[in-house]
Amino acid sequence: MYKEVKEHVEPTKRNGKVYDVLIVEDNPEQANLTKLLVEEYGFKAHFVTNSREALQTIMTHKPAVVILDLMMPEIDGLRLCKQIKSSPNIKTTRVIIYSGKMYESDRRKAMDLGADAFFIKPTRANTLISKIRELLQPFQNGSYKN
Repeated sequence: MYKEVKEHVEPTKRNGKVYDVLIVEDNPEQANLTKLLVEEYGFKAHFVTNSREALQTIMTHKPAVVILDLMMPEIDGLRLCKQIKSSPNIKTTRVIIYSGKMYESDRRKAMDLGADAFFIKPTRANTLISKIRELLQPFQNGSYKN
């Protein structure tokens, strides 16, 4: 799934606390692989396998980044992205769409709904991690509060 091995990295922190990343993926094996990758790069990661649980987890725990699959039962990834970005309490949460769908229309719609990035599976590990770090820069220099 991921195409290279990572180098040793120190944890990425906010106010002394390691950043939380939530993976929303209905395939438990895929979710666990993504979780392990994110943890290897110094983040604290969790995953949920359905959108309803994801929304509740995001509202309660306020992760800094959500990695979201588009093809989800109950609430699809686009609707969940819209809910995240339109909710005052969690709208600064960074959303990365990570999907097996390769349609430009899906990417465009996701970005229009507020997604911060869109990747097609599989993606190089360092590409995904670099994007997470880039999206966290405003948090690290105090521009956003979640």
